[in-house]
Amino acid sequence: MITISAKDSYRLTSLLMILLILGIQWGFYKPYISQFPNFVDSTPTIHIHGALLMGWMVLLVVQPMFIYLKKANWHRSLGKVSWVLGPLIIISMFLVGRGSYWRGLDFLSTNPDSPFELSDLLATMVLDIRGFISFALFWALAMAYRKNASAHMRYMIGTGLLAIGPGIGRGLSNTLGFSLQAALTITDVLDLLIVGAFLGYDLIKKKDYKPNLVIFIVFLIGSILWQFDYSNFWQNFAQSYADLLY
Repeated sequence: MITISAKDSYRLTSLLMILLILGIQWGFYKPYISQFPNFVDSTPTIHIHGALLMGWMVLLVVQPMFIYLKKANWHRSLGKVSWVLGPLIIISMFLVGRGSYWRGLDFLSTNPDSPFELSDLLATMVLDIRGFISFALFWALAMAYRKNASAHMRYMIGTGLLAIGPGIGRGLSNTLGFSLQAALTITDVLDLLIVGAFLGYDLIKKKDYKPNLVIFIVFLIGSILWQFDYSNFWQNFAQSYADLLY
């Protein structure tokens, strides 16, 4: 099996994040970027959310390169931004989810003959809730293990991999015509394959496998919830979540 040095792992991490950024641009081009400067149905919260996440992705490109170039002091200095950017992203993810829910209710009230129903709205809440909780968990763990380079890097990569669904999933749906259900199922499988490969490598090379195991389990739970988005369990949970927090 190919052995990757610690130094090369940082360079490859930056490359992976660059590829993810390109995937995000592809996925969001039609529903968002192409509308510049007259964005349609995009609230200030959505703009801020997008800017924060893009800043985070750029951070995930730059930070590993600082380690690769032996600029540890630069890495630590810029890393302080994570303490501010991370919580702002978590808050923005929650607000975007809440805004989407209320826009959905407004649509239902003004379009009673639409085939779109409350159950559809509650089903898609899987995406907002799992993304919000997963990012918050990975960010918190990355910060908690910031003095453990191996664990810290893996949890930070986990935050970046969360962009695969919203980015590439939208590309599959808006550009290639996949249904939302199929597109997000494909990206869920892709997430699990990538993290599974990372986990397998850690196990074989006897590295600290626990971070990637945690990430894999979180992605697995999220993918299962997406497959049961119309189940009574999820519909009741989503409605209770919205009633309590939205």
